[in-house]
Amino acid sequence: MRVLAVPVPASTHLAALVPVCRALRAAGHDMLVACQPDLIPAVRAAGLTAAEVGTDAQLTTGIGRFLPESMFPAHDFARRDTMMGRYLWEALALSFAAHAEEYVEDYLRLARAWRPDLVLHDHIALVGRVVGGVLDVPAVSHRWGLDPTNGPCEAKAKELLAPLCNRLGLPGVPDPAFIVDPCPPSLQVEDALPGYRVRYVPFNGAGTLPDWAVTRPSRRRVCVCMGATVTPLMGPDLTRRVVDALSGLDVEVVVALTRRDQETVGELPAGVRVVESLPLDLFLGTCDLLVCVGGSGTGLSAAAYGVPQLVLPQWTDNFDFGRRLADAGAGISITDAAGQYDVDGLRAAAAKLLDDPGYTEAAQRLRAEIEAVPSPHDLVRALENLARSPAARHTSAWLDQNVGAPSPLRVESPR
Repeated sequence: MRVLAVPVPASTHLAALVPVCRALRAAGHDMLVACQPDLIPAVRAAGLTAAEVGTDAQLTTGIGRFLPESMFPAHDFARRDTMMGRYLWEALALSFAAHAEEYVEDYLRLARAWRPDLVLHDHIALVGRVVGGVLDVPAVSHRWGLDPTNGPCEAKAKELLAPLCNRLGLPGVPDPAFIVDPCPPSLQVEDALPGYRVRYVPFNGAGTLPDWAVTRPSRRRVCVCMGATVTPLMGPDLTRRVVDALSGLDVEVVVALTRRDQETVGELPAGVRVVESLPLDLFLGTCDLLVCVGGSGTGLSAAAYGVPQLVLPQWTDNFDFGRRLADAGAGISITDAAGQYDVDGLRAAAAKLLDDPGYTEAAQRLRAEIEAVPSPHDLVRALENLARSPAARHTSAWLDQNVGAPSPLRVESPR
């Protein structure tokens, strides 16, 4: 079987696809990742084969121009039933649709030459659904984690891409054959369409295990990781405030930064360990707390290791992640600007998470929930059957028998 993977040009989203891509490779299938040139180094670092499509194009949401100097009113991302919440998610859809419009011909040129049996695409890489529809091969949507795109975002994207699909001979943006969902049910948003549950396997890039990360330290260890997009868009102040808050506690602080973000953040207090582009999965298991913004790659990695989290949401799915994590009892989410600027309040929240064993117990329950889900290797058989059964692949009965999850194509009430 030949599988064409279509990520969006963001390394964090690519990382979510890697475990399934590796499982397909291990099962003997041809795996090709089609991406823009700036993502190729990350594809190679994951041990996968890349095909260059288009030009360098980091995915930008365009949301930054709608926000004031602080991150708010970005909290309206969690309120999709309000006018502002709808507006923000429709603005995201503009970016996703623009990516599809710009690169669809390049993807189609490659796909027609390589002739895949199946397209595996990031959930917001809508071009993957279009390519699958034009080639008449199954397009399987793979979520990066928490998925609040059902509703205004999906509807607006379909509206924007309708003319493109019509030009290509499609009645509209095709629905995915099915959705792969690596997010544990306790954290997934309530109105996400049903998907095939697959175990979340942390992959945060390639790296070398440092000596200090082999065992737990004598003091409690706290990791601070704001992800790849927050510092470039919002500046270094959030990271600096968090470090100031933690400096008042008897903890070892590890701050994970890219080289670019390290230059932006500048020098941090003595005793703070700064690691440059070190994969979180190499040392999260030795941590007692993670402070993050609630990006799915970072947050689900901590959940997979049973680590409580202090979430400081900034935009998109961060707010939903923080809310769902707090509902599960495995963390605290501080969503208001005043709270995120209050160093004493941040210190108190971190201390509560470290000292109250209930948060760690809840985080361990999340870990057990993740580990109880079938692994990516268990998904391979379903993908093989999907590619072999073109006549039956759009029926609910086939999906129930071969995928073992409710079909996302059926109309069902939200969980």
